[in-house]
Amino acid sequence: MRLLTFKAANLRQAMTLVRRELGDEATIVSTQTNPISGEARIVAARQQDASDPRLGHVAMAPEPRFDQVLETLLLHGVPMNLAERLAQAAADMEPRTPIAALTGTLALDFNFAPIDVTADSQRLILVGPPGAGKTLALVKLAARALMAKRSVQLLTTDLKRAGAVEQLTAFAKIMGQEVFITETADELAQFMARIPKRTVVLIDSPGVNHRSHTEMDELFDFVNAAPAEPVLVLNAGMDALEASDVAMAFGALGIKRMLITRTDAAGRMGAILAAMESAGLALAGTTGSADPIDGFFPTGAPDLADLLYGEVLSLNAALPMRDEGADDPDLEELIDDHERMINVALPAEG
Repeated sequence: MRLLTFKAANLRQAMTLVRRELGDEATIVSTQTNPISGEARIVAARQQDASDPRLGHVAMAPEPRFDQVLETLLLHGVPMNLAERLAQAAADMEPRTPIAALTGTLALDFNFAPIDVTADSQRLILVGPPGAGKTLALVKLAARALMAKRSVQLLTTDLKRAGAVEQLTAFAKIMGQEVFITETADELAQFMARIPKRTVVLIDSPGVNHRSHTEMDELFDFVNAAPAEPVLVLNAGMDALEASDVAMAFGALGIKRMLITRTDAAGRMGAILAAMESAGLALAGTTGSADPIDGFFPTGAPDLADLLYGEVLSLNAALPMRDEGADDPDLEELIDDHERMINVALPAEG
């Protein structure tokens, strides 16, 4: 599949160019409109059959390799500037297959520091926005440590969310563990001072609104009091730009690593790269299963590249085929639809 970029004075003219060049089989990958000048940019492609070498395992020259990698990243919702930079780096790589080139690019541009709860003295406090999946991620880490015959201590500071303590306690009971509750930062520090040094300590925390100074200050007190590394937890399927904002806000607390949850339920994972890019965070691992005992994966550059390409194949396989007997879509309707999508994001006048 070859990507083409169309630029025109406005969206209407850009859509006309797309239709004229690619016809009915055009697939719109992304649209951008300058809110001041009105100039429009559309990245589009013509759908090809399933035999197209989109897996990324076919050697190719730099230009088509650029197109393959860029298409993959854009389908995941990676911001345009970041996607183009990574695609160009992949095109300049020595490996000739897109997936190998993307792997090399990710390894050079990003940091990967997998969590190893089988090692001594691992002490982690999982932090992040509400609904990120911190509690289940903590349970998966605990199960992994216990299977490695490590001594584990579970703590929680999450007294805000209804049922949070009960949920973690239920999981802990299955594993034969006990959960200790600490209500204040001082209590957390005092309790941890009594834990044997070789014990793996895992701390759950309440979901925090990164836009609330009060909530972020409260979290900082716990993070500062606990002799434990804070690890940011984000949902793989969240909006890429929002993930970037969240990562930067939590990064200000001194966080260096992040863990991505629910990769099994997300088709587009641009949030991962956007968060790593914006805050310079290292990827510590991913989770991809609702099973509390399974589904934590230490993740390196090859794993992330495989994940991105695998999901792109799933997305394309799920795309509906065009009905040959159907009437051609009206260009005016297409333009109106795209204009409405773009205008939703603009502030109302007045």
